[in-house]
Amino acid sequence: MRKRALPIVNFRLDGPDQAQHSASGREGETLQLLVKHGEAGVTAFAFRGGPAFRLSAYIKNLRDMGLEIETLREPHDCGWHGRYVLHSTVTVLSVMEVRRDDAA
Repeated sequence: MRKRALPIVNFRLDGPDQAQHSASGREGETLQLLVKHGEAGVTAFAFRGGPAFRLSAYIKNLRDMGLEIETLREPHDCGWHGRYVLHSTVTVLSVMEVRRDDAA
């Protein structure tokens, strides 16, 4: 059985220090979507293959890398969900897709 490919995204935060970072797996996928969607932002339902149930954890990990990401609350019948908007200026240096096969 083959699993889908997940990216390793190497990027630079544009700013005074020009820090370079790497985000892999779901964090890399989340970063790609944040950059792609811009001001429209990203919800858990933006991910291919179904919703990213741990999106807030991926956002926290990206914030820990120095990214400025705003959380907007969008109400619905059962409460609210988050829409995340990237405010940092990011330059994507490279993206490598890694496909992992099941060992069994």
